[in-house]
Amino acid sequence: MAASHGRVGKDYGGPGFDLLERTEKTILARGMFEPDDRVVVAVSGGPDSMCLLDVLARLEDRMGLGLLIAHVDHGLSEESERVAAHVAAYGSTLGYEVHLARAHDLEGPNLHERAREFRYAFFEDLAAREGAKRVATGHTLDDRVETTLARLIHGSGLAGLAGLPAVDRTRARPLIASRRSETRAYCLDVGVDFYDDPANEDERFERPRIRKKIVETIESEWGDGAVRAMATSAERLSEDAAALASIAERVALDVITSDDQGATVRISTEALTALPRALRRRVLEVAVGRVRDRSGGIDAALEALDDVTGDAKRFAVAGGAEIVVDRSETVVARMPRP
Repeated sequence: MAASHGRVGKDYGGPGFDLLERTEKTILARGMFEPDDRVVVAVSGGPDSMCLLDVLARLEDRMGLGLLIAHVDHGLSEESERVAAHVAAYGSTLGYEVHLARAHDLEGPNLHERAREFRYAFFEDLAAREGAKRVATGHTLDDRVETTLARLIHGSGLAGLAGLPAVDRTRARPLIASRRSETRAYCLDVGVDFYDDPANEDERFERPRIRKKIVETIESEWGDGAVRAMATSAERLSEDAAALASIAERVALDVITSDDQGATVRISTEALTALPRALRRRVLEVAVGRVRDRSGGIDAALEALDDVTGDAKRFAVAGGAEIVVDRSETVVARMPRP
């Protein structure tokens, strides 16, 4: 744990005010919370989430919120039990309910992804059980930039490149306008203990590699402004992705028909090919989403729509669906089970 000055309080003024004020403006601008909302605060024990908890505690009365704390002990380090105990004790000192969960059997491939799935399932279940509208997480501007870069490396589309939105369904990210260095400085200034997870510096994992080899290099060459500019670009991509998705939904209403059970979706190929390619993709994603929840794997079908001469072409899509592209219509249907 980092050194503490021993301060616990909910006052609005005082140390850390710049970050506090910035966070309040972010919350209000994004409509993250409404008066009387219950909010689950996801607290890992690191500087970002401990900063988030202290900031929301100071804003609680001003915004009329009701906070409860959630922590997951993944059991992946010798320190995990001590961190869980610290989060529980600190949250109790502030007067909040603290809900703890212990993850089991996470060893093996895709460890971080399975840990993440367990963590968010716990947060979402807790929110539903306690009537909380939002789950607040300590993601920062750095997390947004790193996510955008990671998805760029893997060839993501527009929505993926937008990175982490400020609000995503039940999840809210009040610290999305602040740098990771600022949350750490806040904790030290205010006197909030935090735990530094060594895994966050382990370059065997993709996120620390991106941080060390790309983000820190950009910042050393072009300064803090360059990192903030990338976050601004991610925000604009998010806005564009949301706008295109909305347009595609409206277009889909005009060009898509489906049977009563939703097992087959039909689109006029002429209407589909008349659309710009970006909208064509999104209308197909809407169509596939009506048949199956997953809408990946449609690139080959898009290529076929560039030349619809000849016989019908069939393409298997992730999630057990099939796209059939013919000159007269494009059909998305459930594939029969073997």
